Amino acid sequence: MSAAELPDPLEQTASDPLAAVLAAGRVGYWEHDLTTGGYRVSDEFKAHWGLPPEASFTTDVLRRNIYPDDAPGRAAQIEQTLATGVALDAEYRVIWPDGSLHWMNVRGTAERNRRGQPTRLIGVSLDITDRKRAEETLRAESESLELLNKIGAALGGNLELEAIVQIVTDAATQLSGAQFGAFFYNVLDAQGESYTLYTISGVAREAFSKFPMPRNTQVFEPTFRGTGVVRSDDIRLDPRYGKNDPYFGMPKGHLPVVSYLAVPVISRSGAVLGGLFFGHEKPGIFSERIERLIAGIAAQAAVAIDNANLLQSAQAELEERRRFESHQELLLAELNHRVKNTLAIVLSIATQTLRNSDSPETFRQGFEARILALAEAHNLLTDGNWEGASLRAILERVLQPYRGTGAPRYVLDGNRDVRVGPKTAVSLVMALNELATNAAKYGALSNSDGTVKVTWVVSDDPAKIHLRWEETGGPPVAAPRHTGFGSRLIRALSNDAAAEVMMDFAPNGFICTFDLPLRSGVEA
Repeated sequence: MSAAELPDPLEQTASDPLAAVLAAGRVGYWEHDLTTGGYRVSDEFKAHWGLPPEASFTTDVLRRNIYPDDAPGRAAQIEQTLATGVALDAEYRVIWPDGSLHWMNVRGTAERNRRGQPTRLIGVSLDITDRKRAEETLRAESESLELLNKIGAALGGNLELEAIVQIVTDAATQLSGAQFGAFFYNVLDAQGESYTLYTISGVAREAFSKFPMPRNTQVFEPTFRGTGVVRSDDIRLDPRYGKNDPYFGMPKGHLPVVSYLAVPVISRSGAVLGGLFFGHEKPGIFSERIERLIAGIAAQAAVAIDNANLLQSAQAELEERRRFESHQELLLAELNHRVKNTLAIVLSIATQTLRNSDSPETFRQGFEARILALAEAHNLLTDGNWEGASLRAILERVLQPYRGTGAPRYVLDGNRDVRVGPKTAVSLVMALNELATNAAKYGALSNSDGTVKVTWVVSDDPAKIHLRWEETGGPPVAAPRHTGFGSRLIRALSNDAAAEVMMDFAPNGFICTFDLPLRSGVEA
């Protein structure tokens, strides 16, 4: 009988106290004859390898069932024991016949002959699978706790939305054990409309960029509506999977998803901010524990996103308030400037009208007409928020009182309309009003047959307006003997608007031309 087939010297009987103690302690006994290579082992030792009592234990069994990664370490420890005499104390994994993985602790010593040569290894074994699993669980929990603390610290110190969602995506993907993870989240644009962005972890962004955004399909709906968590060991077997066109499942070329986990991220107000999605090509990856951890991260993410959104809203409000205050200061300064200018214009009108009036009634009429013209200019500018006024609108407003009941007494003909600045607009209204008043008193509008034709050409280079006022059909015209206030007011336009003004008192009708530069260019 070979050494490998020798009966177990420690038969577990009531008459053998040592065997009973070892069995009670679930301790296996083993011997390895270094001369023959055979083994003598107890039933408990065989049980540590997943073998029944009647099975034989040989070197082939050991080599076949020891976990491959642990075999070199075990062999090195045995060599050390044989070479130095130090006690053997090795931990390694073994694969049971059913495919399950277990841990063993093997302790032993070497027996030697008189010449000091090792002849036999003897020792005991313990199944330490439960301890190792407990250690693994403890280590995983410790790593999870450490990661959760890091996430909390990172989120608590960050108020930038893009950074927050990337931190959450990376950490949650690592913690879940997923091959890849994504965070689809909703943001508001400047108009208050919602749209979706996403972050990726575990794979390149190109892996998702060629596919459309997820829709509220039966699988995605619980996440995007915030009604609950979806966790599946194999999403392909879920009754909700593959029910929506055009793909009826995963699009061609999509990352392989078997294990699936999706957790909604919900604001304190109840609004769904987005969703965390995780996938793995193998089944059964995401446990209930992982689901609880990711739900906790989602809750932290919701608080951080709420805070980031509040900060953005506060910054936008502060910026709007700064713009409003700056605009208010500008308006006050502009109002002060305009009031001073208006008072100066009124004073000039009063002085010049009084100087050229031969009676109180003449003064009243002239002063009233010019003040009304000034008011009309201000009305035009008010309609345009004092940013300027349309040239055609200025002409229509000034000449409207002379339209008549039949055919208009005036013609407006320009190549295009253009806006002029506030200062030029006021000067034009005042000058055109003087022209219209003079035409009504002495010129083409003083009888029933005369007409006024206003033509203009707007050019781009240089940017300017060439405007021509031409009267026809009125009484014969003669040049005035002295320059009145109206003429001076019209010529003042050349100073106020840097314009060139030409007056022609032709016998068949008065003509006045203006060349007005447009300092800020042409605005049609």
